Amino acid sequence: MKWIALIVVILLILIIVVSIYAASFFLNVALFRDNNWYEKTGHEMMNPDNFNKGKSQYDLTEEKQNLQGNEFWQQDFCQDHWLEVDGEKLYSRLIIPHPKSKKWVICVHGYRSFGQRDMAFVASKFSDQQYNILVPDLRAHGKSTGNVIGMGWLDRLDLLKWIQEVTTIEPGAEIVLFGGSMGAATVMMTSGETLPENVKGLVVDCGYSSVYSEFGAMLRSAFKLPAFPILTIADNLAKKKVGYSLKQASSINQLAKNNLPTLFIHGTGDKFVPHEMLYENMEATNGVKESLIVNNAPHLSSFIYEPDHYFDTVFEFIHRYC
Repeated sequence: MKWIALIVVILLILIIVVSIYAASFFLNVALFRDNNWYEKTGHEMMNPDNFNKGKSQYDLTEEKQNLQGNEFWQQDFCQDHWLEVDGEKLYSRLIIPHPKSKKWVICVHGYRSFGQRDMAFVASKFSDQQYNILVPDLRAHGKSTGNVIGMGWLDRLDLLKWIQEVTTIEPGAEIVLFGGSMGAATVMMTSGETLPENVKGLVVDCGYSSVYSEFGAMLRSAFKLPAFPILTIADNLAKKKVGYSLKQASSINQLAKNNLPTLFIHGTGDKFVPHEMLYENMEATNGVKESLIVNNAPHLSSFIYEPDHYFDTVFEFIHRYC
């Protein structure tokens, strides 16, 4: 019996040691810009659809959209715009094609991406509807400085600064917040803060319900590891490493304080953020809410799979409620 007890103790110690190592490794690769494991290995593990490109109708549509977006990005009415916040230099593209319009949208990109890549085409579609646009690069992304990835939680505070910047440019601005992936989480997490009356509504595409839940989903699907006890340890380590807990970074908790109209969008083929999170987010919010679910669309690809239906739904929602 003593040998059995000893073996059990040794196994428990091994499990704890391995879990601590796995939690620390996962946090380092997930939350620090200067760790390049994600770009070399992790991205394909976590979001394989981005690496299965061919010449399907959807790939051709994406190419066409990217060309349109990049051409729009370089127009004369676009300029670089910077903010200094907490010693960091934060970049955005300020796009004012309609100087007399008071309609504005702030478009927020996804995890380890940047504004032009994710939002140039979306920005062009908003311009067609007479919107002026601001597209930030989130802290530790794109041209913005910083090393800690905020996963939307830290970014919500920077988004408040960008909202203030728009209202400085146009005090009468009527602002829609649009986000995709981590950008959607950023918008949802910002929704629980005190926002100026200028902010009229939210559009969130494939955002996660919390960082804790998203990391748990990634551990199970990409790493084939159990969330417990790795994620419990990671949650505690995160407080020391990056200054916030994974549970604290919750779209659900913030949406519970939101009263703004919100359109939730998700593709059922999403392997990066489980589309079931849409229902959790919708249930949490107190504002007017509608959803758009696009069958089989991979992560942040709903406007590639059904572009007309997607943007018709977005602008009908905005015109109705915002």
